[in-house]
Amino acid sequence: MKITGRHMVITPALRQHVKAKFERLDRYAVPLSRVEVVLEVNKLQHAAEAVCVLGGKRIQAKTSTREMYVTIDQLVDRLESQLRKLKDRRAEHKKRLKGQPARAGRPVPDEAEAIEVVRPKLAVLSRRQAKDELDAKPGSLMFYTCADSGKVQILRRTESGQVVLIDL
Repeated sequence: MKITGRHMVITPALRQHVKAKFERLDRYAVPLSRVEVVLEVNKLQHAAEAVCVLGGKRIQAKTSTREMYVTIDQLVDRLESQLRKLKDRRAEHKKRLKGQPARAGRPVPDEAEAIEVVRPKLAVLSRRQAKDELDAKPGSLMFYTCADSGKVQILRRTESGQVVLIDL
């Protein structure tokens, strides 16, 4: 751990406080290969910046307050939240490798209920042509590619007989 001071002298008490606060990061069991802390005083503002390298990833945090000890505490809190997110991402990634679905909200379909994917070719029509080809029955749908915009659009006939355009 490298602790540097800009426009200030790093006292043994300040150095001990930084080391004690950074020991909190050990509970995340993430090997930090390099930690650099820069403490700075600019008029009445005390600023702190930390750069940590772990496994090729760089984590950085900055903060400033009117008191150096509070600044160091906030700096460690910010680094801690970044490490927690990184560790959660790694744990989540490992779960997916073990065969769990990528999104927990979507159930994986069983072999028995396999879904057939059909990609029909849509006709390129103007809105007027699509409306003319739409069935007169309520609830009828017409999928087509709009000749003007090139977008896939849907025409639907409502229960009252009105034609509604759904633009995707």
